[in-house]
This record gives sequence, C-alpha cells and structure tokens, in this order.
Amino acid sequence: MAGSTRRAFLTTLGTLGFIGLGAGTGTAMTTDGHSSKSTVSANPTFTEIDGIESFIDAVMSKRIGTEIPGASVAIVEGSDPVLAKGYGYADMNSGTPVQADETTFEAGSVGKLVTWTAVMQGVQDGLLDLDEDVNTYLDNSDVQVPDAYEDPITLRHLGTHTSGLESALAPAVVDTPDQLTSLETVLVERRPERVRPPGKAVGYSNYGAALAGHMVAETYDTPFEEHVQSTIFEPLDMSHSTFAQPVPEERPGTLAASHRRDGSEFITAEPVYINMWPAGSMTATATDMATFMSAHLGDGSVDDTRILESDTVATMYSQHYERHPAVNNWRYGFYEYGHPDGDVIAHSGGTIYQESQLALAPQHDIGIFVNYNLRTDDEESLAVIDEILEEYNLQPDSTTPISTSESGGKQRAETVTDEYGLTMLPQNGPLKSLDSLSRVSVEAAGDGRLLSKTLDGSREWVEIDPYVYQEQDGNDVLAFDIVDGEVAAMHESSLPQNTYRSVPFHERQLVTGGVLGVSLSGFVLSILGWGGHYAYRQWRHDRTATGATTMEPSTGEPTQVTESGNDEEGCA
Repeated sequence: MAGSTRRAFLTTLGTLGFIGLGAGTGTAMTTDGHSSKSTVSANPTFTEIDGIESFIDAVMSKRIGTEIPGASVAIVEGSDPVLAKGYGYADMNSGTPVQADETTFEAGSVGKLVTWTAVMQGVQDGLLDLDEDVNTYLDNSDVQVPDAYEDPITLRHLGTHTSGLESALAPAVVDTPDQLTSLETVLVERRPERVRPPGKAVGYSNYGAALAGHMVAETYDTPFEEHVQSTIFEPLDMSHSTFAQPVPEERPGTLAASHRRDGSEFITAEPVYINMWPAGSMTATATDMATFMSAHLGDGSVDDTRILESDTVATMYSQHYERHPAVNNWRYGFYEYGHPDGDVIAHSGGTIYQESQLALAPQHDIGIFVNYNLRTDDEESLAVIDEILEEYNLQPDSTTPISTSESGGKQRAETVTDEYGLTMLPQNGPLKSLDSLSRVSVEAAGDGRLLSKTLDGSREWVEIDPYVYQEQDGNDVLAFDIVDGEVAAMHESSLPQNTYRSVPFHERQLVTGGVLGVSLSGFVLSILGWGGHYAYRQWRHDRTATGATTMEPSTGEPTQVTESGNDEEGCA
C-alpha cells in the first residue's frame, strides 16, 4: 500500500504575522525571489532555532511554483512567535504575494478546533456536559437526533467522531452566497442516519462537528459565527479570522484566491461556500492561527488573555477515545499524529481548493501551522509538517520493526486475513458502492508477516506484539481487535479518522494493486465528498473561459494563460 498517498487520500475524506505578540517585523525574500513580509521572533527560544527561517525557506522552495502557487507558515514556542511567513502568490492572476499577517486562507476542518474550543468553553461555564444526550441542548431547535440505539449521542462522541452517524463527506458546499442557509436548516435537511451505536467506532463526521456548533449557538442564544467571534477571536485579537460567509467587507486582510491545477498550470478558481459553518467555513491568517496555537499551548492563555482554564485544556488534551492502545487515538477534537509513541496532536483541513494543517507538540511547547491556496490532497502540507517535526526532533526516531511476537504468529496472520472497509465512508445511498475503491485486503505473507493491498499498491507489516504490526519501512501500525477468536475491527495508526470493519462476504472483491487501473487519490476524490463538487467544477472549467497562470521557471513570475468558451451555471 502506498502509505503516503493513502494517508493523503483518507485524510482528505475526513478530509497565522505575530501582531501584538512583540515580534519584530522585517523583509525577507521568498524562495521564488520575491519580496514578502516575514515576521520572526527577535529572541527565539526554539531548540536548535539557528537557521529556522532558512530551513523553512528550503522546505517551501521545493513546492512553491511547482506544487503550489502560495502558502503561509507559522511556528510558535509557547507564547513566543518563532516564524510567520508567506510564500509565493495569494493570487496568481494579479501577482499578489502572500503576507502572513494580511493574507487569509480557507482553514477548512482546522476550524473545527475553534468549534471544539467553543464547546469546552461551554463545559467550563457549566452550560454543556460532554456526556449528556445532545437532544438536551436542542429543545428549542428543529434539529433532533432520533433514538436508534440504547445509548444517546453525546458531545464526547461528536468531538471524537464516534457518534455512529453516517459520514457526510462534504459539509454542504454551495457555489454562491445566496445558496447559504441557516445552520439549523442545513442540519435538518442533511441529517444522516445513525448506522452504529455511539462510542463503538470512529467515523469522521462533518455533520457531527456542525451539530456541536449548533448546540453552542443554541446554548448561548447567539449565531455560531458571532459567538466564536466574541469569545475566541476578539479576546485573542484574531482580527482577520471569521466563520462568516462571504467574508465581511470590514474584516481586514485579503482572502487568498483559490487555485486548481491543469497540468503544470495554476488556474484561479471561483469561491465556494460551506453551509455547515462550524465544520469548515473559517478563514484566518497565519498570524491569527499562531495566536490561537499559543493560547492552547499556554494552558488556555496568551498575553494575559484567557479563553480556557488550565484544567479545561488538560481535559481537552486527555484521551477521550481509545481505538487501540498501540495506535494514535483521539483527544477532544484533536487526534494524535505521527509516531504512535510521540506527543503530537493535530488536525488537517481542506476545502475544495485550499488546505491547511495544524500540529501541536505540547511537551515541547511547539505549534506549527501551514496553509496552501491549492489542494494537494494533503500530501504536500503534511510533508511540510513532517519535515519540521523530524528536523527539530519533535517525534521519536524511526525504528526498524523487530518481530517480538511469540509462537503462533502464522496462525494470527491467517486470522486477520480479510477484506476491510472504512467506517468514514457512506454506508447507504448511491455512494455506498464506491467504498470498494478504498478497501484494504490483508493477507498472511509468511513468518507471521502481513501484506496489505489497496488500489494504490501494497505494504508489508511485521508483528511486534500479538495482533499488532509495524510497517516494514516506516512507523505506521496496524492493530486488530479480536473478540472470540475473530477480528472485530482493524485500526491504522496514521488514520485516526476511521475504524476498519470486515466487509460482508457478498460485498467482497479481491483488492490488488492495479485493479481497475485507478488511483485512490485521484479518481475517488474526484467523485466523493469535497471532490464531487471539485470534479463538477473542473469539468465546467475545462469547457469555459478561465484564466490559467503558470510560473515562469526562469524568473518565478506568474504568466497569464487564457482559454475561450462560455460559462454555464450548474448545481453544487
């Protein structure tokens, strides 16, 4: 299995200038040779900080102009800003450079961390309870969660994506602002089925995050976007941040234009809007997100401004759902990231045309944020996070797996041989059949080893404990729940947004690298979730007048390319 490609694909399904922080401001050259304002701490305390800016410049130079048109990066250590810098272009057509303290990006699901922070404020105020039936807080709303199982859905389930609600991959994306509805309306109209008891498996849910935001709004009797503005953004002086759509004209900063690829060309894309606001409509600068990270790393406080009490932060960062002891699990709203023995917690975000990553290493007091104005299926932005974590020793070193399992490894490998499907994909409706494209075939490979296969390729696994396997050429882990001698669930450490279930016999197919000759990261994303909307719009753009821009290799300057045609309206 091609691990990085699969991680990017599955994460996608799920899927900040330091103003007021005492930072010095200077001018730096972006890696494409263009001047861009950079904000760097005058007295950084980041371990091995010498050369941090040149290191990040080198990391980004591999991507700007070839993989992405523009990006913004922020790093903090506690309340101290280490770096906030823009790279490349906010808009390829105009040649406007990215500025970390002025250019806002679509944060996508990284905005969920603000939503979960607002939930914890409600818990702190004694108005919300993580273990109370969600319907308790919906008495005055048309939104109701039906009784389908003995146990009710709670906020703890929503914050760990274990509600048992059928996954809704795209949070109600529309093309124009006049298609936006109230949050309550979209939650009523798009309510998914309850397909499993709560607390039994992870199945990433945009609907669940939007429902949590609605509960906050109902509890405080204030529209969600206004509530977080007054309780999080304004206190932290995150003046460029908002969930409002379209971005209010009075909001400072300029929203980065979205882009898509057409071969080697970057083509500006029309904006889209997200009806499930708390699940992904936030826009922010790198510097604003730096402040947000500092508040979290500061036990809820930064620069004498407190948004959470320290014990509330401790509760949020404690483990709220354990898939398996050997793999990455869920804190409240954050998932554990990277090496299973590390301390990094994170969240990825992606809209149709932009993506972001936020990672915190609380034990090291480090926060990292990356934003792109082109969607790379999370592959490139995750790679930036990984390179920083590795360079500054924020994760345990990679190790070669050594089989420590006792006798019986061959039998255990045969026990787990099966075909597995994702709980994070729709279980009903027309998209149900498409989950076959994301299945994993696991088979015994001799000496107690496993071979996993998907349409993207294969990976080999070594048993390091009974029913726990480490990737032969990496740190990823597969772990199996065994009940009465049979597999109840499979967990992949690098995919905390999902639990794998055995595929019913009548739905099975032999999964081999090359079956159907399709790519998970390409074909599936073009028809599922965010990608379905993207595919339609790309088809429309391919037929219509669009401004295409490429980077001139010799100069790094944007070059305009035009296409002729007539635009047509279509449904989202």
